[in-house]
Amino acid sequence: FADGITSLHGLGVTTFLEVGPDATLTAMAAETTTDGPVQHIPALRRDQPDATALTTALARLHVTGARIDWAAWFTATGVRPRTVDLPTYRFHHRRYWLDARPAGTDTAGLGIRDAGHPLLDAELVTAADDVRVLGGRLSVRTQPWLADHVVRGRVVVPGTALVELALHAGARAGCDTLAELTLAAPLVLPDTGARSVQLQLSAPDEQGHRRVTVHSRPADDPHADWTRHADGVLAPGGAAPAEPLTEWPPPGATAVPVDPIYARLHRLGVDHGPTFRGLRAAWRTPEEVFAEVELPDGAPTAGYALHPALLDAALHVVGLTDDPVDDDAGARLPWAWTGVTLAAEGATHLRVRLTRTGPAATLTLADATGAPVARIDSLVSRPLGVDQLDGPAELPLFDLRWTPLALPPRPAPGVVPLDPAGGLAALADDARLVLLPAADPAPDDPLAGTRTRLADTLAAVRDWLADDRFADRRLVVLTRGAVPADTDVTDLAGAAVWGLVRAAQLENPDRFILADLDGEPDADLLGRALATGEPQIALRDGRLLVPRLAPAEPDPTGAVDLLPDGTVLVTGATGALGGLVARHLVNAHKVRHLLLAGRRGADAPGAADLLADLTRLGAQARFAACDVADREQVAALLADVPAEHPLTGVVHAAGVLDDAVVTAFTPERIAAVLRPKADAAWHLHDLTRHLDLPMFVLFSSIAGPLGAPGQGNYAAANAFLDGLAHHRRAAGLAATSLAWGPWAERGGMTRDLGATGRERLARQGIVPLATERALALFDASRRCRQPLLLPVHLDVAALRTGADRDHLPAPLRGLAGGPSRRAAAPAGGLRDRLAAAPAEDRRRLVEELVAGQVAEVLGYASAAAVGPDRSFTELGFDSLTAVDLRNRLTTRTGLPLPATLVFDHPTPAALTGHLLAQLGPGPAAPTLLDELARLEAAFAATPPEAVAELAADEETRSTVAARLRALLTRWDGDGAVTATLDDASDEELFDFIDSRFGRS
Repeated sequence: FADGITSLHGLGVTTFLEVGPDATLTAMAAETTTDGPVQHIPALRRDQPDATALTTALARLHVTGARIDWAAWFTATGVRPRTVDLPTYRFHHRRYWLDARPAGTDTAGLGIRDAGHPLLDAELVTAADDVRVLGGRLSVRTQPWLADHVVRGRVVVPGTALVELALHAGARAGCDTLAELTLAAPLVLPDTGARSVQLQLSAPDEQGHRRVTVHSRPADDPHADWTRHADGVLAPGGAAPAEPLTEWPPPGATAVPVDPIYARLHRLGVDHGPTFRGLRAAWRTPEEVFAEVELPDGAPTAGYALHPALLDAALHVVGLTDDPVDDDAGARLPWAWTGVTLAAEGATHLRVRLTRTGPAATLTLADATGAPVARIDSLVSRPLGVDQLDGPAELPLFDLRWTPLALPPRPAPGVVPLDPAGGLAALADDARLVLLPAADPAPDDPLAGTRTRLADTLAAVRDWLADDRFADRRLVVLTRGAVPADTDVTDLAGAAVWGLVRAAQLENPDRFILADLDGEPDADLLGRALATGEPQIALRDGRLLVPRLAPAEPDPTGAVDLLPDGTVLVTGATGALGGLVARHLVNAHKVRHLLLAGRRGADAPGAADLLADLTRLGAQARFAACDVADREQVAALLADVPAEHPLTGVVHAAGVLDDAVVTAFTPERIAAVLRPKADAAWHLHDLTRHLDLPMFVLFSSIAGPLGAPGQGNYAAANAFLDGLAHHRRAAGLAATSLAWGPWAERGGMTRDLGATGRERLARQGIVPLATERALALFDASRRCRQPLLLPVHLDVAALRTGADRDHLPAPLRGLAGGPSRRAAAPAGGLRDRLAAAPAEDRRRLVEELVAGQVAEVLGYASAAAVGPDRSFTELGFDSLTAVDLRNRLTTRTGLPLPATLVFDHPTPAALTGHLLAQLGPGPAAPTLLDELARLEAAFAATPPEAVAELAADEETRSTVAARLRALLTRWDGDGAVTATLDDASDEELFDFIDSRFGRS
């Protein structure tokens, strides 16, 4: 302790000792200064080593502003201090918060203002035609009272809330009457998160009426499509005031107990919490029903014209007028509202009179004194559909269609077949499109045939990319029967080849073409098809077909039901997606017997938790240790399925990743990814084909039909699954290959994707699927009959406007629309600007190009974050982002650049130097002869009268003569010419110039 005090004294601080109530002796230090407050810092602590406590004390003193002699501190032990650079990018400060603005003020000049309602945040009024858009966020966290309205276990925003919002929006636009409002779909709130709600009021028509619509979407997913919940009409002015309800209770009415009303609603699947349980009393007569309702204490009331919970409670007596047989139809919710007007605002207590006319009810509402509050001319309710609360179905399933395309009149030039004997070395210089011959399928052993074909294709692709002579040419990979363009898939190995080459196409734009034939190639037909420039084509009966994504159409016959006593086999069940699907099969599809296969069986991480969850849900599930890529193990697994619960379904969700660019693959790396995907799928198909299963689902990936840069082996394996699904369907067997887009869950294709990979997908318009939506699409796929479906969330707007639009996968081009509208280019390309720039600006231009493209690839906020001397590895580059940068720089410079560009030139500065060298030198410095030529041109271009005018001016003549003599003196010293010029008169001088440079 004394040593610590001595050290403190040596550092120029005063030490205090203090004994705490727990008898802990603490050294206290304060800066020895008379200015400012004294800082008390604990220096020695019983629960810490002395050195740690004292160092911590000094650090705390330092950050409070005390002057600490750190050199003395470090050198006291004989150690010389040194400093290191901190990774400053971790300390960049970026502000994300919006500036707060006073309520009612405009935002960014857009006409946005406060919406003036508790459920709405803002209102936008357009300048041209007075269209109004109001928006807000609804959630059970920010509006907890909404959680008191539950339908079939889901929190549903009551229709009365949509009526309240429409009335509020109409009042702000001078339309006080809700002439009609029809509800299209329930607005279901998630257990966590929120939904963004948007009301739109159209411009007024000639009578002043406005159309009103209500939409919502997940608040945390700005790419999601909007769901329409209501559509109606607002009218100006109010209706005639409703009659008062002053005689109360109504004479001659019979009291009705309230509790059975709520018991009946509960039986129908509608549950009300305290906020919505406002019915206090009810009466009925032969023609009418009367009620008293009120908001409970504590319910939020400020800002509401007619609180939704109060109006909803007024509707609870509607069921008293229903026919008892309607109970069989289940819950009935308000559907069509007509003639809703308000006479008063802010009511917390209502008297209600309801009259039934056929399916419609008329309601009159009054306050506690009987004075009119509101009138509803007509309200029609209808039963809630079985699937209306199953979640939004805005995201369509897609299928891959082969669309006819017109053939050009002339074939492409330079189409030549590759001679297997001579190889690439034998190609002539005029070969522009080189045909790689199609191989025959191997029907006896499709798995071995697939490995052989992929290895051969990989070798051809790598050789093609390694030879710089072919940088501006294309290799055309031919197959037969590899894609389902109006035919069955007869070549599963060819299907896998398509997956591999699709990835190579995205990694190396404009280097490969895929062409599937229906026989021996017709030279003219193939040449004309290649002249289209399409990267993926199929030729069928003289027609050209190209792949395009389109929304899938459900089969009107619906899904085939699973047998309740049957067993469903799930592979990869302990993976992120497999476990979710296993639980969903039990929850949503009432599967009660599950066989879960995996290499480690019940010993796999997460297996025990999954079994416990499935058991709690009422299912009988068991794990089996099985390598589904091993045919004998799969056969033993299937033989072990009990006869009383036969196999009725297969969900194959197993798979692994081993990502790399195509040039880094080996046949072994491809086979390792094929094994759990393709091999397992084939064994499951081959060993169950005699069972005629009602469900055979393969979990594929969009990497198969779209391609995935850096995942060529994964794309090949999944393309095999897609082809197998078509092959099974052609044989009359059930099969669906689900080529999933990325899930928000970290698994499958997105397991190691990272922020950069997600950003790359976003540029292609591909957005991760929320789990709830993905499972809803799994259900939707059961109602479709297409062998290949793509459950993927596509941001069509991003497809049509994205920077990567010109390099989209071929199947997305139909959704992206017509040709992209390019930004206007500056005068001249990069080469022209470099040629015109002085030497000192050339490097700056290339440095800016490199830094800007690096920032875009890595998702940096700006190019300023890219240090010129930081290695690309340190910046975060891998093989895939390196290829992306190469492609971008190739497009902008026109240079043929290798995929190893960033590894050959490991820093932005080194890459800048390489590009400068490749782009060639700038303009050479002008020589003396160049300047003389320029002088001659100037004399030649000067009109004779201008020369005569200059010569007439004595001062000008003398100045020109003196400068010419000086230049000539520097050229030949004391030569004769200099002497002649020195002695020459002005006339002789101009004669000399004329003789040497010509007369103008």
